[in-house]
Amino acid sequence: MNLADPSPFPGSPIATHPSTARLCGKIALLVAEDWFVLSHFRPLIAVLSEIAQSVVVVTHSTGRMGEIEALGASVVDFDFRRGSVNPALTGQLVWTLSHIIRRERPDVIHLVAMKPIILGGLALKLASVPRVVVHFTGQGLVGIASNPILRLYRSRMMRLLASLIRKPASYLLVENTDDLAMLRKRGADPGSRFAILGGAGVDPDAFPPLPPPDNPVPVAAFVGRMIRSKGVDLLMHAYSKLLAKGAHLQLELYGKSDAGNREAIPAAAIGSWCQQSGARWHGQVSDVVEVWRGADFFVLPSRGGEGLPRALLEAAACARPLIVTDVPGNRHFVRDGVEGVLIPPNDVSALAAAMQLLASDTALRVRMGEAARRRLLDGYTEAHVKQALQAIYRTMFRLPAAQRSGHAATQG
Repeated sequence: MNLADPSPFPGSPIATHPSTARLCGKIALLVAEDWFVLSHFRPLIAVLSEIAQSVVVVTHSTGRMGEIEALGASVVDFDFRRGSVNPALTGQLVWTLSHIIRRERPDVIHLVAMKPIILGGLALKLASVPRVVVHFTGQGLVGIASNPILRLYRSRMMRLLASLIRKPASYLLVENTDDLAMLRKRGADPGSRFAILGGAGVDPDAFPPLPPPDNPVPVAAFVGRMIRSKGVDLLMHAYSKLLAKGAHLQLELYGKSDAGNREAIPAAAIGSWCQQSGARWHGQVSDVVEVWRGADFFVLPSRGGEGLPRALLEAAACARPLIVTDVPGNRHFVRDGVEGVLIPPNDVSALAAAMQLLASDTALRVRMGEAARRRLLDGYTEAHVKQALQAIYRTMFRLPAAQRSGHAATQG
């Protein structure tokens, strides 16, 4: 179902004509980092603020908690220690988090992404909350890891997810159909209590379609965290390969080296490589539109673990073609040869060939960029996501648990 029809329950008047009445007293939103709240979940906070009398965001402070409070939510500083899988530390975190939940006494707890889902799910064994929303934004590192410890962690994580999602008072949100199928296969089946969102949503007015830049040498841009799962190392190899062949292409990297991630690429290594190759690393960027004003196409060679990358949607909104790997999330949006190019994961030669293709064909870039913009408008905007969230919450509260039913609510 297209998010242009936000109702996941056809015929439900509450979904198509939502009331402004508050449905509950308090919703607790758990997100690992404050910057992640601000970069991805402003629309979610806006919806929750309409539904509940108060919203409390439990997140780790990196100095931006005041910006969350300015959105109308209260905040609780809690370090999820997202880079740790230590069992002893996990026990301590769960105990502390359960105390926070009991103190806040929310009517709904909304768990966003893997670490909050796991710690929140465990804490709910010690602290009761009437309703739970599990907001799955991709498997992350554990979804692609070969490390035995991480594979064991993934197995235990899936068992916890299954027990959490099977509860009648729970609701599952995912960002692509592959993740829904994976969760069902592993026993985490929500029945009909689910919705598929168009990622975090992008405001197409804030990210307008931009004319092709007048670059003497085409510019490829990567926007994201500088971590191995995003394929930054593969991109470096592919670019070096192109330069060795004399290709005319400039590579620009935007994003921080994520120290909290187990697979972060050290800043020194990125800087050294850029010095050798001529690529430029700009670090964290505040104005992404300016990135796409000057770049010709987007590239994201991720190894997997994606939900639906916001950076991909932002580039599409600005009418830039997309080179992405054929993994869940990426392939949910990009159709090969339409909005961009799909390449096999971990294939440096295919990545280099795709970059060479777009660098050498201006008309192709324009055609794919225009298609990417149309694709975004057809179900992945901020308005679509907000409408779907409103419908989900209102239906969840209106109907008894045994009567709730849901369907995918996104562009396929």
